[in-house]
Amino acid sequence: MRLSDHRYGRLAETMAAWALRLRGYRIVGRNVRVAGREIDLVARRGGLLVVCEVKARRTASFGPPLAAVGEQKQRRLHEAATVLMARDATVERVRFDVIAVDGYTLTHLPAAF
Repeated sequence: MRLSDHRYGRLAETMAAWALRLRGYRIVGRNVRVAGREIDLVARRGGLLVVCEVKARRTASFGPPLAAVGEQKQRRLHEAATVLMARDATVERVRFDVIAVDGYTLTHLPAAF
């Protein structure tokens, strides 16, 4: 049975969330809407807030997943993170990660931008 694109994307986000949990992060939000922007995953470890973009591709026909996080997406994530930091005084620093799911292979890029 082939998963729909939407279900495949949700599966990729679930895989990414588990990968972060296994590295000691606590997932504090999925598909978080902030300032009109959406963040796929928000995670915490101590004072570190991780804003994570998950990109999934079943095949290479649309290019590698990591190439899909362009300047505009990065700017939007920075804007959303600024709002999150203003809301929570316990956040000491923010890191922007990308987790790429290519087929069913996961690649985590901490501090991707």
